[in-house]
Amino acid sequence: MNAWYTRQEVADILAVSKPTVYHYAKQKKIIKIADPHRLTREARYQKEEVDALAEERSRNKPTGLRPSELAKRLGVSVTRIYTIIRDNYLPVDEILLGDEGKGYSISEEMAVRIQEEVVRTMPVRGTRVEFYDSKHDISLYQRFLAPNGQDMRVLRNDNLEWGFFLQSRTWIPYREAINKFKYEAAYPIHQSNRRAAAYTDFVLPKDLVESFDFLDFVYQVWGIENIRLRERETDIALSIKSGLTVLPIPVPETITECLITSFLALGNVELMDGECNLISGYRRNTVDLPNTIWETLHDISKQQDKTISEYIEDVLRENFEREQN
Repeated sequence: MNAWYTRQEVADILAVSKPTVYHYAKQKKIIKIADPHRLTREARYQKEEVDALAEERSRNKPTGLRPSELAKRLGVSVTRIYTIIRDNYLPVDEILLGDEGKGYSISEEMAVRIQEEVVRTMPVRGTRVEFYDSKHDISLYQRFLAPNGQDMRVLRNDNLEWGFFLQSRTWIPYREAINKFKYEAAYPIHQSNRRAAAYTDFVLPKDLVESFDFLDFVYQVWGIENIRLRERETDIALSIKSGLTVLPIPVPETITECLITSFLALGNVELMDGECNLISGYRRNTVDLPNTIWETLHDISKQQDKTISEYIEDVLRENFEREQN
């Protein structure tokens, strides 16, 4: 048996790249066998040193979650997880990644704290990542059709994977549903992004069929570009950019102005012939603040994936609740 490994073998054993193996040798983490006369075609490294480093890494291998795993579990971006860890000085294990980068290993205890912070700082309205999957270009509760004509709704399971539940509660992953069972989207979910700063807010009860009829209508008229959506235990919080919209499709018979009004949480709606006017429940005001405060507001709201208005609203709501309590 050889007393050495090639560079590729070292890379495979340590799960790093070949350039990293080169750096490890320069840093004396492993020992490169001298070959001043270039008698071998590839660099060789002492087996004993490589095995010792691999064993040390195995003993010290973190058992916690990677930020990407926790982000998937919580339905937020990886950047959001890193921001919460950094801003709250949370004690997580820092680990070296393969190519000399750094990452975190998050214990279950810290994962709970991060989840609490995600919930606490969650914007009033849903974020795009909560209801839209860019990889598959699908949205939550979007209607699909099975070959037999049966309606199917896009859902996410407990692992935040996208797919469909059959009536038997059998889970079908999205790709399997499309490739094997030939499900097809019933309508497109994209429209031009409108430059509207205000929203009209709705609450759709999950136990009403009309709620999903209305959501189908919203996806076709406004698209995922002009809405916010958040799934809750018994209802769906829906926000649509306010303003007058020329309807590209007829209004379904099940969607009446009275029904839409019953869903309203904040704002107003006017349904006219071929048009829908959504009126925001917010009042636009001008606030004069020092530039330093505006810059801080901009930075914090960006870190929390909110607009400045959303961040200010959340902070004010928290202060009002504290005052009332």
